[in-house]
Amino acid sequence: LKPNETEVPDEVERGFETIRDAIKKAAEALKPGVEGWTVDAVARNYIVEAGYEEYPHALGHQVGRKAHDGSALLCPKWDRYKNLPFLKVEAGQVYTLEPRLTVKGHGVATIEEIVVVTENGCEFLSKPQEKLIVIS
Repeated sequence: LKPNETEVPDEVERGFETIRDAIKKAAEALKPGVEGWTVDAVARNYIVEAGYEEYPHALGHQVGRKAHDGSALLCPKWDRYKNLPFLKVEAGQVYTLEPRLTVKGHGVATIEEIVVVTENGCEFLSKPQEKLIVIS
């Protein structure tokens, strides 16, 4: 909270809720056989349709022995990603889901969740953040 604030401003809460819900929607779309760009598009479109600017990076990457491991990305069909958006997701792969948005006058809202792809979808590796954590 900023000095003299006693509660989270509505626009900050709305930004958090938009990020949280974008992650949920992306997780629902993440399953074996889909191309990574389709999962990215679910979260990206949700955020843009909510009135925020498009975030400047991929929704998520694989996690393995290194922080950014593997080959497939959950990313838009931008030239810099070459063929990576078109690679298919496979069961057993682990991905981050980490969109972001800017709340004007307040800063960036982001959450990073980690999921494992199962035969029928994906599972979060820890309990997803549901509420905004306030530090004052």
